[in-house]
Amino acid sequence: MKFLKIGLLFLSAAVFTADLKAQDFDDADLSFLSGQTKINIEYNYDKMMVADASEETYKKEKITKFNEKQPGKGDRWAEKWVNARTLAYEPMFEELISKYVFKANGGTVAKKQADAKYTVYVKTLNTDPGWNAVVMKRNPKCVFEISIIDVATGKVKAKGEMKASGILMGGSDWDFDPTNSIKECYAKAGKEVGKKIAKAVK
Repeated sequence: MKFLKIGLLFLSAAVFTADLKAQDFDDADLSFLSGQTKINIEYNYDKMMVADASEETYKKEKITKFNEKQPGKGDRWAEKWVNARTLAYEPMFEELISKYVFKANGGTVAKKQADAKYTVYVKTLNTDPGWNAVVMKRNPKCVFEISIIDVATGKVKAKGEMKASGILMGGSDWDFDPTNSIKECYAKAGKEVGKKIAKAVK
């Protein structure tokens, strides 16, 4: 059940990472993953920013706005905002990352693999859902911090940031549902992380 300890191990891993400089994940050395066929994956959204605001502030504003126009709409929106992580974003990320690792050596990247030696720890730093004001639009984008953690020791073996953008989908700002747009950001990130790991595990 080592995978259950990753959250605590990650918090204590700072003592091991003093020599890890901020970098793009694409530049990280993943050679230590050579031959690995099972890799865990975990996600973290703590202290995530939404564009230029904290997630807490963003959610409060949206809930108030939608509930004022239609009672209960804001509460439903908030529930969907959180549930989209496990129902849409994470499955899409895992589908793409596993696709490339499987092609490389038949391996899998998934949650709760008890005998995996390493965990891919995906921390979402910023989610910008974009907006649609009819005459002007801004596409969604996400910023991730990707870490590869040794399950046994909690040591961060590699870490770097990755940015991914999507294409705005949906109607006007009033009825705009960003789920599919944000999901594309996770798909692109999963693809790039998968390609990077696939090269290392061969």
